[in-house]
Amino acid sequence: MILALAIMAVTFGSTAMAHEKEIDKHIQQRFNKEFAGAADVRWSSNDQYAQVEFTYNNMRLYAYYNNQGETLAVIRNIYFSSVPLALQFDLKKNYKEYWITKICEVTTKDGTQYRVTLENADGTMQLHSNGNDGWELTRKEAK
Repeated sequence: MILALAIMAVTFGSTAMAHEKEIDKHIQQRFNKEFAGAADVRWSSNDQYAQVEFTYNNMRLYAYYNNQGETLAVIRNIYFSSVPLALQFDLKKNYKEYWITKICEVTTKDGTQYRVTLENADGTMQLHSNGNDGWELTRKEAK
C-alpha cells in the first residue's frame, strides 16, 4: 500500500507530503551509498516513507525509502522508445485514440514496471504493466 501511494505520487504529479519530518541519518547513508555522486538532491518525508528527488548520470530520479532505510522504489521518467517493444505495440494497437502525457519506469526489489498516462478529449487514463505482459487499467477519469 505504501509503495503504491509512493508510485502514484510521483507518477501522476501529486508529490505533496503531509507531516514533513527530518530525514533519518541511516536513510541518508543508504542513499549516499547507492547513488554516490548524485546532484541536486531534495528530500521530503512523512511518517511512512522518505522521498528523495535527485539527478544521477544525467537522469532525474525519485527514490523512496521506508523508515528502516530499505529502498522501496526508484522511478524515472522515460521516452516512449525506452518502453519494451511489446508494450509499445500494445499501446499503439489498443489506445490509438489517446496521446501519451507521461511514461515512467518503476524499479523495485520485485522487478521493473512501466506506468503511462494517456489522454484524449474525453478524459485521462492511467495504465501499468509488469514487464511485457500488456497494460492494465489503473485509473480512468472523464473530463
